[in-house]
Amino acid sequence: MSIEMYSLIKRRVAGSPTKKAILLYMADAASDDGSGIWVSKGNMAADLEMKSKRTVQTNIAELVAAGILSEVGQRKCKNGFTIEYRINVDAVSSLPQTRAGNAPLPQHIAGAGNAPVQEMHLTGAGDAPPPVQEMHPNHPLNHKGTMCPADTGHTQPLDLDFGPFFDEVWRLCPRQDSWSQTEEAVKAVIDGGAVPADVLGATRAYAKRTAGHDPSRIKYSQNFFADGFWEQFVPKRAAKVDQAEILRRRAADIIAGKSFLTRSISAHAAGECITAGLVTAEQCRDAGINL
Repeated sequence: MSIEMYSLIKRRVAGSPTKKAILLYMADAASDDGSGIWVSKGNMAADLEMKSKRTVQTNIAELVAAGILSEVGQRKCKNGFTIEYRINVDAVSSLPQTRAGNAPLPQHIAGAGNAPVQEMHLTGAGDAPPPVQEMHPNHPLNHKGTMCPADTGHTQPLDLDFGPFFDEVWRLCPRQDSWSQTEEAVKAVIDGGAVPADVLGATRAYAKRTAGHDPSRIKYSQNFFADGFWEQFVPKRAAKVDQAEILRRRAADIIAGKSFLTRSISAHAAGECITAGLVTAEQCRDAGINL
């Protein structure tokens, strides 16, 4: 256990009680320089009394995305391997202190000070309004205000609470394989303008179609969403999104400046929105898109 690392993390704003608990748990296994962390996520979830291993995986992924943790390699274990992590001391040191005048939580805790973390888009100064609340687990660490659950009647990605949505997709997949790869595949489909109801409907239809089939003839979950294969199973009653609608949604993501969504938008895709007169080049650059 690193007493120095534990003490440093204890008085820094981690973004949520869950993230703080995970960081303190990791500090218990770390060296003084933050290295040498390889712990079972399942054991961590059990020891911290969290609902599932996925909760640990999701929060660690956020901390890695924010630059607070780094993946440095793999360690063999009885189940194959586990990822070795390092706590980035400079990044943690640059986080706001928990007792610094009882200041409110920052909108983006990564990238503060001179920490060598990924580029973030900071909020305005003074009385500038807060940014749009970001809700997906892979969003930058933004915890100001209360997150509202998505209305199940919504089909717009801007209204979509991706976590529960993906949980439902995963539950319906008839041949589950890689959770993380399937999540990325579904995320790409949604980012491309697909209607969530279509994705659910197609997954449900495919599961029904392949019920009782030999597993070798059923697509792995991540492959089902690759190369548009899933689209042939969209129920006919579900309307597909036309290209103009895709551009409008993409432009809305750019204007909103949601990094989770905009980081998947290429310069070419942004250029289509510019050509259509839906956004400006300056708005694209402000959203972190390199034209």
